[in-house]
Amino acid sequence: YKSITFIEFLGMAEARLAVAFQVQVTDEGEFKVHLDRRILHDVYRSIKRVIKRKIFKSRNAAIQSVFPATGISWSFFFVVFGAMQILGETSDTESVIQEKIPQFGRLDPVTRTILVTLVSTTLLWLVWSFFLRNFLKLLLTYQGWMWSPHGATVTTKPTFLDKLTEPLIYLMTGKRTLPWKLSIGVKAWMMTCKIIMGKRPKLMSLQNCMPSLPVPSVADTMKRYLLTVRPFVNDEEYTRLQNLAEEFKNGLGKRLQRYLWVKSWWSSNYVSDWWEQYVYLRGRSPLMINSNYYCLDAIQFTPTHVRSARLANIITSLMKFKNDVDRQTLAPRFAMGTAPLCCEQYPRTFSTTRLPQLVQDTIEHYTDAKHVALYSQGKWYVLNVISGGRQLTPIELQKQIIWIEEASKTDVASPGEEDLSAMTSGERSKWASFRETFFSKGTNRHSLHLIEQSLFVAILDDSEPGYDKENPDMLDDYAKGMLCGDHIWYDKSFNVVVFKNGKIGMNAEHSWADATIISHLAEECFNWDIELGYDANGNCRGQPRDDTILSPPRRLRWDIPAEAVDQVEVARGVADDMKADLDLHIMKHDNYGKGFIKTCKISPDAYIQIALQLAHYKNQDKFCLTYESSMTRLFRSGRTETVRSCTSEACAFARAVIEKEPIVSTSQKDECKALLKTAVNRHTDLFRESMSGKGVDRHMFCLYIVSKFLGEESPFLQEVLSEPWRLSTSQTPYGQGTHTDLRKFPDRISAGGGFGPVADDGYGVSYIIAGEDNIFFHVSSKKACPNTNSRKFAADIEEAMQDIKNLFH
Repeated sequence: YKSITFIEFLGMAEARLAVAFQVQVTDEGEFKVHLDRRILHDVYRSIKRVIKRKIFKSRNAAIQSVFPATGISWSFFFVVFGAMQILGETSDTESVIQEKIPQFGRLDPVTRTILVTLVSTTLLWLVWSFFLRNFLKLLLTYQGWMWSPHGATVTTKPTFLDKLTEPLIYLMTGKRTLPWKLSIGVKAWMMTCKIIMGKRPKLMSLQNCMPSLPVPSVADTMKRYLLTVRPFVNDEEYTRLQNLAEEFKNGLGKRLQRYLWVKSWWSSNYVSDWWEQYVYLRGRSPLMINSNYYCLDAIQFTPTHVRSARLANIITSLMKFKNDVDRQTLAPRFAMGTAPLCCEQYPRTFSTTRLPQLVQDTIEHYTDAKHVALYSQGKWYVLNVISGGRQLTPIELQKQIIWIEEASKTDVASPGEEDLSAMTSGERSKWASFRETFFSKGTNRHSLHLIEQSLFVAILDDSEPGYDKENPDMLDDYAKGMLCGDHIWYDKSFNVVVFKNGKIGMNAEHSWADATIISHLAEECFNWDIELGYDANGNCRGQPRDDTILSPPRRLRWDIPAEAVDQVEVARGVADDMKADLDLHIMKHDNYGKGFIKTCKISPDAYIQIALQLAHYKNQDKFCLTYESSMTRLFRSGRTETVRSCTSEACAFARAVIEKEPIVSTSQKDECKALLKTAVNRHTDLFRESMSGKGVDRHMFCLYIVSKFLGEESPFLQEVLSEPWRLSTSQTPYGQGTHTDLRKFPDRISAGGGFGPVADDGYGVSYIIAGEDNIFFHVSSKKACPNTNSRKFAADIEEAMQDIKNLFH
């Protein structure tokens, strides 16, 4: 028999499904047709899946284009115009249609009436949509709600009107706040916004309604900058900076500002594209430690110790998140339940890779990926998540992962395969040159592209990290393995590492999105993982379906020449040296948490930031330029801004505490509490300003980029942008998704995540407020620096937190 197989059968289906339809020609010239109904059913489901995805995409695009107008409003206009036509009201639309389409007059009266009504309704509806969108955009430019008193710090009694509007506010915002603590104007603004937005807008619906990031004036930026540097420069240095700032403001700054204004008119955000391009993609330093960041699992709770089952449930949860993003059924994020946050970064969460280039990297997003690239015991595999037109169930995924675990025990790694990921951890230009030389064609190119085009990378790690209060090194090693693990593919949007004992963690690349996106993803997936559950033996629930033929995972093949293997080994050595130099320590602060801080009527974030200034003063006997990350996602395409949290007020408080130790008398405590209150208020104002587009650093960064485009040199901007951030801090948000009741399940607290130090002689501090009674601090530094020690600084933070608490007792 001679077999003819249609390999391209229905191109949108997998090539292997072509075996469902074979035509065979016998030696006698007879034709025989063979049909495999089960595989044909898979083809049908594949086609159906593609069509459904196209329908969802088209529908969501249509909804987004006319939002906040809805089908209900169109129906209302249709009824009104229909009634007007029936009652004989004249319409200019009919005469316009008659003029443009001569055949219109030949139609019967009923058809003409319906056509006129449809056209009039649609035109007015589009105008209504345009009006609503711009009116909502105008409303969202209002930032006064940030400064409006709300929360537990206000003690005024509710009026009758306040009590009357409380249920409406709750229905609109979904938050159980005390609305009488907000001004009438803010409540009116909230209700108007929520009425226009509707109750359940889609993930991307509000993007076109979001305002653009405003460009602050040069004078305001100079004023704010000088206030932020005053704490750690002497009078002579401050006078010199004042003169430089004045010269820039009255000279080159005016010219640069005009160009920046022009850019802000035609771009959705005057900062974000340049920030991504010049800060991230043009950076040539290694991603490992310097750029990528990590997040950890719940440290005291593991739903199963069966690694294959845990990964299968996590993949299922991640795919649920992806489907919610693709279909835009994931609820958009809001500040205070009303002000929408830009969700532009979510679509790039999956199937995204940072590709190395000699001068500037690129971000590639692939739309049709159906597989996960999985690493196990020195070998790379392709694990199909979607097969036969459907997503595999958790138990089916677990069986596929078990197959990989067993195969990787006997498969022999190709030369250079085991440590190939070390190339992604090193200097970007070297990795780009290596990739172009050895991976631009043939087997290597094909295998590399399968990793880069995957949904994400999963790594099976044979270590068993955890948490032991008596052995803090365990948690440190866990975090260090997530920040600079040996087999992480640092170019991917995110990696999932699954350990032998069932613990997991994530490592994320920074250029495509900020940490709030990954923390939201992780939080949702950890909760969904628990909801999916496991059987009594720790395996995934359910039984494999018998209506789909599952092919085993594929082993990736490599043909890496000896010269390339040598370069891989060098890259592994460099990565090992960087890892050995990293000093990373996690402190679990459980003496008190957010619960106590709120009783002090102080913002928890501001409280912690002041504590960090006190701790740094204890540790270094001086203050330094401090970076705290805040968001500008209240504006379209917004990402981050810097809060310069080392203020004169914070320094005054820290000095007072150190000078007066031990603080025993009531008068001393009252004096320090007054200084603390002033420092907290100042920090809170800085945070609000940065969120509302009035920060210092992004504006000056963009002015510097414009100066480079124009070939102008600015000594002031060069000096400002070269100042080192010796204390870089960030809070990991919690409670973005399905909220876990930590009072009911205290063992499910997450330790959050962290990052490496920004300066070689400084500290990186990430913290997460985990429930009411716990705060985790991730402290990083370089061992090569004799003046830094992460454990010592963590101890200073704990002491500073206790010092502040003692003021209230």
